[in-house]
Amino acid sequence: MRSIHTNIKPEFEPLLSELAIHALLHLRTNYSAKALAHKSRSEINDILSAWLNKAGNSKKYKPFKKKIRSLVTHARSQRLDMESMLGNLLSPLYGDELPHLDSFLLLINMLEKEFNTTVLVSSPESVDLSYNSTSCLLCVLSSDLNTHFDNRNRLAKGISMLFRGSRGEKHTILRIIYASSIFEHNVDYEDDDFLRFCLTLK
Repeated sequence: MRSIHTNIKPEFEPLLSELAIHALLHLRTNYSAKALAHKSRSEINDILSAWLNKAGNSKKYKPFKKKIRSLVTHARSQRLDMESMLGNLLSPLYGDELPHLDSFLLLINMLEKEFNTTVLVSSPESVDLSYNSTSCLLCVLSSDLNTHFDNRNRLAKGISMLFRGSRGEKHTILRIIYASSIFEHNVDYEDDDFLRFCLTLK
């Protein structure tokens, strides 16, 4: 992926990052974390490959259509983790120029990397508090994440989230959100193990 990325002209790098964002959005919004947990790497690669090949045929991504196809072919032949590869293309900075849904996905991607966990999406009454018991738990408390965003992907209502971790890890997650140029948090509950907060716009 790095070699493909470095061969992209600098003016097209934001477009490449956008392509990665929307490929991951496709994956996350069409498949729940629970469903993805039961899929093999090959199956997830198939989902992303199909979307990327379709996107590569659009006029928007025409400047590197061949590179997209090369990426897909290489990743599938080498059985690489395409989800991680696309995650590496996401810009570490995100600002007001991105729709809120895209920025939210970037934030989630950052938190998953920081805590080496998978963010779950679950209704509050169905959260598995023992999930990933040897590490952190981070869960979006919603039965349908799409209802939090309007038809222009702007945040329409706050997103409640539950985090389980050490005191230091709880400070870390709040610090990461505090550093965001778009989102802020309001703590609703905290004890020795859990932290519940609501993500809203600044």
